[in-house]
Amino acid sequence: MEKLVKLFEPGRIGTMGVRNRIILAPLGLRPLTTEPGGYPTERFIAFYEARARGGVGLIQLTTTILSGPYLSGPFYAAGTLSILDDEHIPGARRVVEVLKAQGTKVSFSLTNHGIRVSEALERRPPETHPELVPVVGPSAIRHPLTGRVAQPLMKEEIHQMVEEFGQGARRGKMTGFDAIRIQGCHGYLIGQFLSKRANKRTDEYGGSLENRCRFACDIIRRVRKEVGPDFPIIFRMNGDDYLEEGITLEEAVEQAPLFVEAGADALDISAGPRESHHWQFVTMYHPSGALVHLAAAIKRKVNVPVIAAGKIGPLLAEQILQEGSADFIHMARPLIADPDLPNKAREGRLDDIRPCIYCNQCKDRPGLIGVPGCYCAVNPAAGKEREYALRPAERRKRVMVIGGGLAGMEAARTLAERGHDTNLYEASDRLGGQWNIISSCRAELAALTRYLTSGLEKARGKVFLNQRVTPQMVQEAKPDAVIVAIGATPVVPDVPGVHGKNVVLAIDVLTGKANVGEEVVIIGGRLVGLDTALFLAERGKKVSVVEMRKIAWGVGSTLKLALMEKMIEHGVHLYPDSTLERVTENGVNIIWDGGDSTTRRGERYELLFLKADTVVLAVGSKSESGLAEELGGLMSGVYSIGDCVEPRDVLAAIHEGSAVGSKI
Repeated sequence: MEKLVKLFEPGRIGTMGVRNRIILAPLGLRPLTTEPGGYPTERFIAFYEARARGGVGLIQLTTTILSGPYLSGPFYAAGTLSILDDEHIPGARRVVEVLKAQGTKVSFSLTNHGIRVSEALERRPPETHPELVPVVGPSAIRHPLTGRVAQPLMKEEIHQMVEEFGQGARRGKMTGFDAIRIQGCHGYLIGQFLSKRANKRTDEYGGSLENRCRFACDIIRRVRKEVGPDFPIIFRMNGDDYLEEGITLEEAVEQAPLFVEAGADALDISAGPRESHHWQFVTMYHPSGALVHLAAAIKRKVNVPVIAAGKIGPLLAEQILQEGSADFIHMARPLIADPDLPNKAREGRLDDIRPCIYCNQCKDRPGLIGVPGCYCAVNPAAGKEREYALRPAERRKRVMVIGGGLAGMEAARTLAERGHDTNLYEASDRLGGQWNIISSCRAELAALTRYLTSGLEKARGKVFLNQRVTPQMVQEAKPDAVIVAIGATPVVPDVPGVHGKNVVLAIDVLTGKANVGEEVVIIGGRLVGLDTALFLAERGKKVSVVEMRKIAWGVGSTLKLALMEKMIEHGVHLYPDSTLERVTENGVNIIWDGGDSTTRRGERYELLFLKADTVVLAVGSKSESGLAEELGGLMSGVYSIGDCVEPRDVLAAIHEGSAVGSKI
């Protein structure tokens, strides 16, 4: 293994010493809420304490600090730690003291959300909540999603807001934080001033690059005046907006020295406002280190530390530091997935790190499964660190786990770690189940299977491959408990021609078991269908996707944006609101209903023919529940988990496997 040297060297930001180069990036995790009013809860403290104990060098907390008439934080970022006034300082100070006791440094943030606060107003209309703040911006710009138009700030209001940033900095320093982070990116107010896409002003706060930077620089100078020369200021900026007329890397390189001259001790480089937030939360469809080139370019222009972000693991982090592309490394989702990542990496236990798969469920669907704190697909303990613990089994039991997909592996690993005699049976020749399908086209995702396999081995769980379990085998083994996790099988729609020689399954395409021609029509436009489309388009195939509903329905917003960008880039043709009517030797007939499902197959429809050499089916799966039902009629102590209950996703598989493994 490559030795991680630079990653664990102490570093400095201004006068602040940091024990290593790993920084926990600010998180906006809605289920991880504070008490009403922004007071910390035990759950909130426990989440961050676990990351501090795990060895991270600096934790950047998302905080609500600005007061006055433009108080956007409680509405846009409800649930974050508040320091709105002196009354909030004792609670926030307790958080800081708990984290610093673990040897980490802690920063707070200064933010106004600008026009993006209108996203919160959609949920809390001002006519029912008159206390809500106005939606402001540098100019009368329209929010791309809500349609609300910002109220342009007058010069007097700009000066007042600059003063509020200074007062917020004073309260943060009083609380005991080690540093300030000023949020100048992601399409929030400061970032809106920096972007000529949003800033149409003609006074000294608009027009030239220097004028558009004036608001940010005024804030930095006011904060510096308030906190003094020795208190570290980190300025977070976009290296690229990835939008027409947005901030470009060329502009960011010119902006950066102005922020340093105004008093910033470090620059934290991110990307993407609301319209392109898949670049802020880079996904499994982006390459590792997707934003590092932004940090590297800015680092060449400034003489202060630069922080790189964007899908960076320990080995890549070491490489970035060794090459001099950055001085510190931001990690957020990897530290949600495994709070002990820094300690494990420092000790050389890379195989023990629970890998982030960049599925963005922590961002795109927090709290969806109804349990507070459940927002990491691979880490069931995230957000409930104090109540979640693997306790040794009171009585050692013999447990059979049938099915070696993610749900079965997580259940078996958990059982074995608790001391149960655990036997895992898999009908195929390798573990991973349906996760192997997507891993075959996204190789980095296989890290999750390797992590679970390694955990099973270290816990001494026994694995039997090429073993198809029958009820008779279970009866003969006489286990104390049986967990059935045999997954699901692909659905084949009942339409004419679907069993033709030119029809194949998406799973067979992704795993290399089926060959396709040059022109391909994929039936099914959810994640598997779109993954297959991208897999084939990247290999030069001419691809069309047919979906009964909207393309990528049910897919989280960041993944959807990333996928749609890839579809456009590769020229994939998309047919939403379309139903497969027939497969022919030369392609497919589809019915398009104009987007109105109430008239499907009624008077308003059009029949289209799409030419194809190969038709690929990706229309979903059906649960394999037969074995569980049969065993349930023969014995007690039978549990069903994962897709054999209902086809779902990796989050459901891992969480259900962990839950059943923890309670037996």
